[in-house]
Amino acid sequence: MLPLFIIGSIGGFLSGVLGIGGGVVFVPLLTYFTDQDFKINTGISSMAVVFVATTSSITYISNGQSFSINILYLIFGGILGGYLGSKLTFQLDTKTLQRIFAILLLVVSYKMISTSGYSSQYEGNIFLYLFIGVFSGILSGLLGIGGGIVRIPLLIFFGGLGNLPAQGFSLIATVPTALTAAYTKLKNDREFAKRGSIVGISGILGSVLGGNLAFELPQEFLNTSFAIFLLLVSINMLVKTSR
Repeated sequence: MLPLFIIGSIGGFLSGVLGIGGGVVFVPLLTYFTDQDFKINTGISSMAVVFVATTSSITYISNGQSFSINILYLIFGGILGGYLGSKLTFQLDTKTLQRIFAILLLVVSYKMISTSGYSSQYEGNIFLYLFIGVFSGILSGLLGIGGGIVRIPLLIFFGGLGNLPAQGFSLIATVPTALTAAYTKLKNDREFAKRGSIVGISGILGSVLGGNLAFELPQEFLNTSFAIFLLLVSINMLVKTSR
């Protein structure tokens, strides 16, 4: 029980500060602290992400963050992608998928660190939001993450959004995406669903603290912190899959 509480608290705090669902923290920690299969942990993580992302979304909205109609296209794409990714989980080579994902994160983190000021000709394009939703949803379903580590950079680079709006968009889209993935994976296993709920509930306080802190931090600091976070995650994935 204590390891689940610790995992939830850490993931919840990072969810609030960086606008991610927390799954990118939940999955590695669950794998390290438990003897469960990686693919089972992705399902537990998806369940936890539902709780944490919901709380973080409420925090962002209560701080005055507004959203356009495009959030609906992002959500629809995320639900579709989450379902497809969950169905594909047990049919793909996990290590190969993780390596590809790690390389993607390396590229994204480099771009975020080396580039300042983002604008895009695709801003407001509904097909862009659908694509981002589906793509991040598939990764969410496959890896048990909320999808924010991909969704946020894409919304910044191609959607022309600032970091805070992108984080808010991503968190709201994360909730139905993760719920779809969790239901698809854990609908026949109440014990793992219970563990996911424990991790998620433990992360609620951390997500509230982190979410409020995010509005007090400079925009450039958030961009750099998120890029460094992606870099560390990608290195960890590459090291783990090389063993």
